[in-house]
Amino acid sequence: MYNAHIIQQSGISNYSTKNQRDIILDTADNLTQIGEWARDCFHKEQERIELFLTLTRKNLNSLQGFPLSKEFVRDYKKFCSGFEKLEEEYRIGITDRSEWSKGILKWASSLTQSSHLL
Repeated sequence: MYNAHIIQQSGISNYSTKNQRDIILDTADNLTQIGEWARDCFHKEQERIELFLTLTRKNLNSLQGFPLSKEFVRDYKKFCSGFEKLEEEYRIGITDRSEWSKGILKWASSLTQSSHLL
């Protein structure tokens, strides 16, 4: 069972492209799981959704220390802007769970596709 105790801060930074890609793909996997939970069983899985949103934010914060490729940065900035809007919508209350889920799943797919640009 996942819980907030698995979230740990690391002072270690390894700027390799492999690590960047691993973080991006982990983030995409988190978003896919969030989107599926939101679509299929939102109220039952809300605690996990919140945890995975936190893990996703941790991944994004860790990427701030990486020098990202120019090709990837454009897509990544679009993703960050879109994800921040979805995060905010979650915090204030999702009005259309189906649309919110589609947005999360769209960004998961986008990250997976653009990970080859790293």
